[in-house]
Amino acid sequence: MEHQDLKKYRRYGPRVHLVTWDGCSAVEKSYSEAVLPVRIMGLFLITWERFIYSRLAGLPGIPDLLPCPDRLTLVTRFMGGTNLKEARHTPGAPYFESLRQLITAMHQRGVIHLDLRNRRNYGIDEHGRPYLVDFATCLYIPWSVPPRKAFEAIDWMGFAKVKHKLQPRLLDEQEERMLSLGARLSTWWLPTRTLRLIRNMVKKSRRSPRK
Repeated sequence: MEHQDLKKYRRYGPRVHLVTWDGCSAVEKSYSEAVLPVRIMGLFLITWERFIYSRLAGLPGIPDLLPCPDRLTLVTRFMGGTNLKEARHTPGAPYFESLRQLITAMHQRGVIHLDLRNRRNYGIDEHGRPYLVDFATCLYIPWSVPPRKAFEAIDWMGFAKVKHKLQPRLLDEQEERMLSLGARLSTWWLPTRTLRLIRNMVKKSRRSPRK
């Protein structure tokens, strides 16, 4: 069995490997080597993500869940290609239309991703087709209740932001509205405002002449 790191390891997160075994490629996410507090958190995250993958089973664009060696490890089929953050070529209209259909199908299964602002969570395989990964912090709301639409809007705001980043001329009117709404909400969100304040203070300190 061969391992290739897919993500820089951090003490508070899992180890993520590309695993080659018997000619098959899979992604292994594991907290088994983490310290105890992180392992406890990882147990809940892995259990939850495994459940979400079971809700999305059979959906094109979602990796298949594979047998896992222990409760702290998640194994999914590797979809190939790369993610949108690291892709060398910008995908065109067919990719984003297929991606829109995939997100809609995911929502119909009751799953709301909540982190679709992150381009690393969007995959593009060797044939140019989209797929989604990293469901550890998503929601599962299978009922048609008002809060579900609000949470789904968070996904569409993330989708609009990524599409605007890569193909701004392809945005339709609804996506423009989602992009605008997301921009307004981000200015009201306290963690974002705090991070922006810290970043500006650091930049200002770097520009200040030393005595």
